[in-house]
Amino acid sequence: MMKLISLLHRAQDSPSVVWHSSQAMQGVRFAIRRVSLQQRIELNHKLRELTLDYEFLKTGDTTSQLEAALSDLLVAKLYIEWGLVAIEGLSIDGKKATAASIIAHGPEVLTNEIVEKIQAESTLTEDERKNS
Repeated sequence: MMKLISLLHRAQDSPSVVWHSSQAMQGVRFAIRRVSLQQRIELNHKLRELTLDYEFLKTGDTTSQLEAALSDLLVAKLYIEWGLVAIEGLSIDGKKATAASIIAHGPEVLTNEIVEKIQAESTLTEDERKNS
């Protein structure tokens, strides 16, 4: 009996989220959005609007620098609101953690880690920029 090998390719599945285990808090894992072209456009548009007014302030006086720091915090908030899909293994004040509760009451070390992962997922690498 002859065995036939199918040359048909299986359909590829592309999940819309990527799960990460927290390095900052053991037992916590979170899902962030996997970015599509349209989502990258929307996020970059929102980030541009948010940072455009504050960018020139970073070189100014103390008040200007405080406003620039506020801009950085608002950018972090936007990343979490936009990119954090789910979080497991963490409760805040006895309730399951959400993006809103992470922003309002979450541990800053975890918040920073989530923002870094979202930024990494939503930013083109050098090779991706060369090929686009």
